[in-house]
Amino acid sequence: MTRFLTLCALSALVACYTGGADSSNDDGFVDGQNGGNASPDADNDEDGFTNGEESDAGTDPDNAFSRPYEGGYNVAGCETGPVATGPTGTARLQSSGQTYEWPTLVVGDIPENFTLMDQYGEMVDLYSFCGKHIMVAMSAGWCAPCRALARDMQPTQDTYRDSGLQILEIITDDNAYNQPDLNFLQGWADYYNFDDIPVLQMNALDADGDGYTDSLDHLYFWFDADGYIPSVYHIGPDMKVVSADASIYDPGSFL
Repeated sequence: MTRFLTLCALSALVACYTGGADSSNDDGFVDGQNGGNASPDADNDEDGFTNGEESDAGTDPDNAFSRPYEGGYNVAGCETGPVATGPTGTARLQSSGQTYEWPTLVVGDIPENFTLMDQYGEMVDLYSFCGKHIMVAMSAGWCAPCRALARDMQPTQDTYRDSGLQILEIITDDNAYNQPDLNFLQGWADYYNFDDIPVLQMNALDADGDGYTDSLDHLYFWFDADGYIPSVYHIGPDMKVVSADASIYDPGSFL
């Protein structure tokens, strides 16, 4: 395991981090049409894809979260749910006599939707994978254990895709501790032979560029319970967290 904030001494954390369900049971998932314009040229859910395009892709034209992605991801899609709890846990880490705390997702929590750019330049929603088992991995270019995990991701996705798995690889930093750009995301996907795994760009923690992380209440920290990466979370088909940063890299026990 690699400590995420090792090279920026954690005592200076704030200063140096720069770098098809049953539609009759009201479960929040959808498995087909919900009315609306049946024309193949219409876009019922206003997601940018026509009903005909969605029909060809096997996605739901009445559900904006269920849409085709260039990466061919294992899409299902939330309709109106679930009701997010957000992070209800508190992570704590001590360094150099100081204690740092941040909100983090714990088992039983339901994360809010997030939207991040993938290696194709498309914006990908977490809630596009409601109804699937989602394995979220927080990684960075400079992190050797993260790269070791990435080597196994596509074989894992291939093994369990038909059982309902979708892996999401989120890159927090490039090799130089900067926010990864599109070229870096593409290079990561190519190097590790990702066929249907999105490589997602983490939103910048230091958006104003002043050398300070803007807030510990941030998407990255929600998926980090101990200050080390890779951080791997497992989210069940009902969008509840079933494993929170417990170093479980094989989703087989959940499927």
